[in-house]
Amino acid sequence: MRQVQVRQQSAASLSADAEDDAPRDRDDRTRRPRLRRAVLVAVAAGVVLATALVSTAFLHDTAPDHPVTREKLPPHTERIVRGNLVTEAVAAGTVQFTGARAVKNQLTGIATWAPAPNSVITQGKRLYSVDNKPVILLRGDLPAWREFKSGMPDGEDVRMLEQNLAELGYTGFTVDDKFSSKTEAAVKRWQKNNGLPSNGKIELGRVVFTPGSVRIQSAEVRPGDSVAPAQDVLKVTGFQHLVSAQIPAKEEDLVVKGGKARIELADGKYVDGTITSVGAEKTTQDNKKVVPIIVRPVSSQLLGDVQSADVVVVIRHTEAENVLFVPVTALLPAQSGGYAVQLVTGGKVTVVKVKTGAFADGSVQVSGPGIVEGARVGVPEL
Repeated sequence: MRQVQVRQQSAASLSADAEDDAPRDRDDRTRRPRLRRAVLVAVAAGVVLATALVSTAFLHDTAPDHPVTREKLPPHTERIVRGNLVTEAVAAGTVQFTGARAVKNQLTGIATWAPAPNSVITQGKRLYSVDNKPVILLRGDLPAWREFKSGMPDGEDVRMLEQNLAELGYTGFTVDDKFSSKTEAAVKRWQKNNGLPSNGKIELGRVVFTPGSVRIQSAEVRPGDSVAPAQDVLKVTGFQHLVSAQIPAKEEDLVVKGGKARIELADGKYVDGTITSVGAEKTTQDNKKVVPIIVRPVSSQLLGDVQSADVVVVIRHTEAENVLFVPVTALLPAQSGGYAVQLVTGGKVTVVKVKTGAFADGSVQVSGPGIVEGARVGVPEL
């Protein structure tokens, strides 16, 4: 700026000297207009130089209070927003259920009834039918592995059978691991009420023990199909939903076992969930690298009895809270290093150097002179 003042003072002195030496002859008077034009050119050159120096000083000065106004407007503008900067990983997911397993048949005959998908079978109810006789679901942790009858060796499976009979209302015995005559009498009553021969014996395959009620995922046989021992007849599950998804490998750092996720449904509703499993990176058939995950919803109420459905899994990570941010495309390189933005106000553009912070999903945290919520910054045309 001092250089500008020196140039302007020199021009003024030149003008004064020209007036003191007023020409006394006609030749001097004819040169006077030319001298004035020279003075005006010198002053104009000083003004141009001053403008250039101010612009140069701004571009090299890191102080925030030296903006420069440009006449050319950017093609588009965006508002400066205040909020949280959040990084998201998004992937399609599929609803599943816990406890998926196959039910194996141990009888020989013809399947005469099978439950419908998504139905629920509870303790003491028919699971499927062979030769028009029911296979009954009972509660227990051990699978049925032998025939139940009087005189059989004691065992935990006997205790499970007696516990079920008692809970279903067939009492008159002590629940223990001994198949007694009183146990046999209770079995006969149970058989009669379920349309089975009342002989006091339960052949292997007539009952299926599971830890609790089951949900039918699918029937592997149809009425009329022949069935044989060790054949899969049903696929069943528990009642807790799970959602499987494949997150892009580039977002792997957002996926942590025990981390939070959001499950978004097709109707716009959502349910929060927890990541329970993170698999190893793999390559899909279309040559994309992904990380498989399992998400357990906090509540299955919104998911209802859905058999299988596509949902969206969103994993979010907050990079910065309650900050001002603009699109990354608003950033311009400053000649002194760092970045600047174009503030657009009243049809005028002011270039302001900014300090950047967190980046997330195409936005960047900024601060600097004039950087306030609602102000507009220039962005390129995309």
